[in-house]
Amino acid sequence: MNSVWQLVKITFQTFTFMVTDLRYILVMALVFAVVYRQYAKILQYEQGFFRLKRINPLMETATSLIYGIGGGMLATMLFILLGVSIGDAGIAYLWLAALLLMLINQRFLCFAYAGSLVSLIALLTGFPQIHTATLMALVAILHLTESFLIFVNGYHNASPMFFKHESGKVVGGFALRKFWPMPTIALVGLVILGSGGDMQAVPMPDWWPIFRRGLEIPDNHVLIHVLFPLIVALGYSDFVQTELPKTKARRSAGLLAVYSLVLLGLAVLANQYPWLSLLPVVFAPLGHELVIYLGRRREKENDPVFLGDDGVMVLTVYPNSPAEQMGLEAGDVIKSINGVEVADFKALTEQMSPWVIDPVFEVENQFRQPAKRLVHYKGKIPPLGIVPAPHPEQGAYVRFKDGYLKSLWNKWRAMMRK
Repeated sequence: MNSVWQLVKITFQTFTFMVTDLRYILVMALVFAVVYRQYAKILQYEQGFFRLKRINPLMETATSLIYGIGGGMLATMLFILLGVSIGDAGIAYLWLAALLLMLINQRFLCFAYAGSLVSLIALLTGFPQIHTATLMALVAILHLTESFLIFVNGYHNASPMFFKHESGKVVGGFALRKFWPMPTIALVGLVILGSGGDMQAVPMPDWWPIFRRGLEIPDNHVLIHVLFPLIVALGYSDFVQTELPKTKARRSAGLLAVYSLVLLGLAVLANQYPWLSLLPVVFAPLGHELVIYLGRRREKENDPVFLGDDGVMVLTVYPNSPAEQMGLEAGDVIKSINGVEVADFKALTEQMSPWVIDPVFEVENQFRQPAKRLVHYKGKIPPLGIVPAPHPEQGAYVRFKDGYLKSLWNKWRAMMRK
């Protein structure tokens, strides 16, 4: 138990060093600025499309940093518990591969693909000299941490969007876009001369570390693991039109967690039996693609639910508006106002014109119980302050471009038809 507290103490000291050392402060500021820029783009989109100003990029980034610190603690615990050394994993090659893959398609800026590519090259050529199992464990831990962040924060402030459904109708939905600056602490294995007795050290159990590279340690040398402060950024991007953002995010988090645990298990297996190293290397990208496929298949197979063809469905509400004060939320369908049925947003506007005082709304919501309720407002309306789900004949919507590889496939098929 004393060793555990010593380890906790050293870890805390390393975190303290991270927030006081100018080098790490500058790196954190750079990551913070990049994440801030992403949230500024989200604000710009919502203002341009819906005149919706509900997020503060600075506060959003600061909140994400708080969640990122929690994720960093989880990653730190797993790195130390399993003995995952970023030196053995070849973190520099991992970043280089990820940046190169991003040139093909932005969604390939993911360690699942980069880690597999680096590992495959190393297994085939012997360069770079990395420990494949450790690299795959690193990828698994980062994705497991990402699943945790998606579960607790991935659905907050989802952006309303209009999509063109396969049926030809325009439907409502949400874009889930979150970015987390994540300070964490990793391990670096070093072979040094002597016993390392003059360093602040914590004795670890005989079974540790689980991930061992199998280096030959010269006489009069010893292998030690040093805590190394590390700053990364994790991101989550998805869309949903068949269920609430919270449900979608947590389902995605569950799938990603299962993927991460399977990948981590395969990495442990490859660590014990190096001849099985190809298993996690192949599973990393294929399993990640499966997670993406399952999420998209659900969106394609299930019917969209955010439609404005039977009443007025709320996608989101404006800050400090009567709608927010009444507690209206995504999925609420306004069926009538003061006993008069409203079939669409135009009818609702006519019933509120020029204004209505102390209105009573009949609201239905299939996502909550009880499904029907009456909502009162003391005061004058309009403005009501909602972003309604689109009418099926809505003109403006978002179209997602095909990925680079799919675009090449479509071009090749077109050429073959000629």
